Amino acid sequence: MKRLNQQISQKEFWNEAIVFISKDKNLNKAHIKYLENRLHDLASSVNRYQVDNSIIPTQSSISESDQAEMEEFIENVRMLVNTLGHKVFEEKREFRPRDKQEQFFIKSVRGADGEGNQTSEGFVVFKGSKAAATTVDSITPNFTAMRQKLIENGVLIFKGDCYEFGDDFVFNSPSTAAVIVMGRNANGLTEWKNKAGQTLKESELNDKGIN
Repeated sequence: MKRLNQQISQKEFWNEAIVFISKDKNLNKAHIKYLENRLHDLASSVNRYQVDNSIIPTQSSISESDQAEMEEFIENVRMLVNTLGHKVFEEKREFRPRDKQEQFFIKSVRGADGEGNQTSEGFVVFKGSKAAATTVDSITPNFTAMRQKLIENGVLIFKGDCYEFGDDFVFNSPSTAAVIVMGRNANGLTEWKNKAGQTLKESELNDKGIN
């Protein structure tokens, strides 16, 4: 409670707090320090939100059995926070069984060389993908503004002959992802193709059993 009161008086950017407790009251100080460190690391690595900790929490030394119990606690935290609508601990990519996981590619002019896949949240363009160095004059102005914002926010980093994605990024549709990668208006359902040469649209129809 003291910590929450400190946050209220010192930081104005938040308006909601989610608190997790143990129903058995078996969380000691070492457990809490372990959880704080692990959750900080998860939030930082997922990189969906800006983590505003001035000090990185130190991880306490606990027994192997306690670690296993705390990792189970963390999985419950991840599930419940996600259910509450905050994806702070959720990977941007959806990892599925290897035989079902399908990645899609775009390779085009002006350095465009993207890789990504479709998820329940939208289309994820993977870190390291390359976006065209320039855009064509006919590109929709909204996309020009979006691309500029991605550059300003450090998602797209200029690498001399192209822009590179510094992190995985979720777009609301495969078409928006294709436009940003190619630097021109595009239909993502036909531009994104898997290694077999199938378009995203063809792949989705196959998944539904439609020929």
